[in-house]
Amino acid sequence: MKGSRPLTRQQVKGLLALTSTVREKTLLTLGFCTGYRISELLSLKVADVSTNGIIHSHVTVKAANTKTKIGRSILLNTDAQKALKRLVDIIGISGQSPLFISRKHDANGNLKAISRQQAHDLLKVLFAKIGEFGNVSTHTLRKTFAARIYEQTGKLELVQIALGHKSINSTISYLAFGSDDLNRAIMGVM
Repeated sequence: MKGSRPLTRQQVKGLLALTSTVREKTLLTLGFCTGYRISELLSLKVADVSTNGIIHSHVTVKAANTKTKIGRSILLNTDAQKALKRLVDIIGISGQSPLFISRKHDANGNLKAISRQQAHDLLKVLFAKIGEFGNVSTHTLRKTFAARIYEQTGKLELVQIALGHKSINSTISYLAFGSDDLNRAIMGVM
């Protein structure tokens, strides 16, 4: 989303500390640790992350569920694996059931995933709890991931690959370099 911005490490910790359910914490953790779009996260099935209760080392979003129609696989770090393990153990279902279950069911009585709007509303409430009201959205999770990858590597190309961007220009716009960044870089030139 245009205008949303990444969170600081302190804001991420505060946000995770304020989550009231394992589902919320896992959704946030996966967003921060994979950089997937909210629609990609909500498309995940239990089988995409776990087999017989064992959490996979990578999570793959199928091509049909991505904006670019190109599937993408991301390594799950320890935080993401722990969060997924807690969620999978609690929900106690497997297979093709949605990972992020809604309280609502579809017309046939089957479990369904929470909607993008539900995720948006949930995150807005959580952002407000840490005093963040403007320029935050579901895309903030993705932008935070991008910022961390860039901070750790300094390589735009790696961020581009991790986000699944076709154009490096899209990646550059995600990182929202500001005048403070430029000033720090200038001061460190010599």
